[in-house]
Amino acid sequence: MLGHALITALALIAAVSSPVEAKGAPPASGKGAQAGGAPVSLRAGTEKTVPLRTHSLYAPYVDSDLQNRWFDFGGSTIINTNKHVRLTQDRASQAGWLWSRLALAPNTFEIEFEFRVDGKSSTLYGDGFAMWLTKSRAGMGPVFGSTDYWDGLGIFFDTYANSRHSYSFPRIYAIMNDGKKSYDVGKDGQGQEIGSCSLDFRRTDVTAKARLTYFKGKFTELAIHHDKWDEWTTCFTFEGLELPSNPFLGFSAHTGDVHDNHDIISITTSNVAYHAPAAGSTKPPPRQIPGIAFFSFLASLLKWVVLIVLVVVGVMAYRAWKVKKDQKRF
Repeated sequence: MLGHALITALALIAAVSSPVEAKGAPPASGKGAQAGGAPVSLRAGTEKTVPLRTHSLYAPYVDSDLQNRWFDFGGSTIINTNKHVRLTQDRASQAGWLWSRLALAPNTFEIEFEFRVDGKSSTLYGDGFAMWLTKSRAGMGPVFGSTDYWDGLGIFFDTYANSRHSYSFPRIYAIMNDGKKSYDVGKDGQGQEIGSCSLDFRRTDVTAKARLTYFKGKFTELAIHHDKWDEWTTCFTFEGLELPSNPFLGFSAHTGDVHDNHDIISITTSNVAYHAPAAGSTKPPPRQIPGIAFFSFLASLLKWVVLIVLVVVGVMAYRAWKVKKDQKRF
C-alpha cells in the first residue's frame, strides 16, 4: 500500500511541476520587437493626463445641423446617431472618410478608438480601413479611401489580400511616408511597413478597440483589444519615430468587388505623461546558476515525498494501535 501511494503521489507531483508552454503572441515586427518576433510593450509608466476633446468623438456624433464641431466627414460615410460613424456600407465600390478639423498639438498623446468590421459574407470581404496621422487633411483616393503620397503615418487594418503572403489576413500594418512614395496596392504594402501583425479583428465577440500611444522621438506602440474583455495584445512597437509637427487625425475606408461595413464607434484622445523608473529602482536580474531550475524542482519533490511518507507511516501506526487496542478489549 505504501509503495502504491508513493508512486501515485510522485506521478501527480511531476505532472503539476512540469512547465506549461505559453501561447505564442501573433507575429509582429518593428524596432521594439523581440528577436523571436513577440512584441515588447513600451507603454509601462505612461499616464493619461488631459483629455483632448478636439480629437475625441462620441455618439450622437453630430449636432442639430448634422455637423460635428471637431470632425468633418464625407464620401460614402453615414452617421447613425445611436451606434456609429459608418465609413462604408456592406456594398461594392464605396469610400468614406472622417478627419479632425484641427491638428494635434501635443508631442505625446494616446488615441483609443472603438471600431467594428463586419458584413454578410464570411468568406469574401474587404477591403479594410485606415487610421491616419498626417501633415495635411487628405481627400478621397485609392489608399483605403484616402489619397496616396501622404506625409505622415498610415496604419492599415487590411482584410483582403491582393497577393499571396507568408502571413495571414486580416492584418494590421503601419507605413511611414514622406509624401514621395506610392502605396503598393498589389503587394498590400509588403516591404513598406515599419510594424505589423496578423490579428482577426473582424466580427469580434468583444468590442474591438485599438490604442495608439505616441511619444515623439521615444516610442510608438499599437495595441489591439479583440479577443477577451480587458485583454490587450501589443501589435507592434518601434522607437525613435517622429511624426510631422501638428498632424491631423483621420480615418478612411473603401470597398471594391468585395465589401464590408467599416464602423468607427468612438474616439478618445488624451495627452499622456511618461514616468521613467526612479534612479536605483531597477536592479539587474540575479545571475542564474546553471541547473538551478532542476535542483529547485528536486528539492520540492523531496519535500513532498517526505511529507507523504510521514502521512502514510502515521496512518499505518494509527491502524496498528487501533487493532492492538481492540484485541485487548476481548
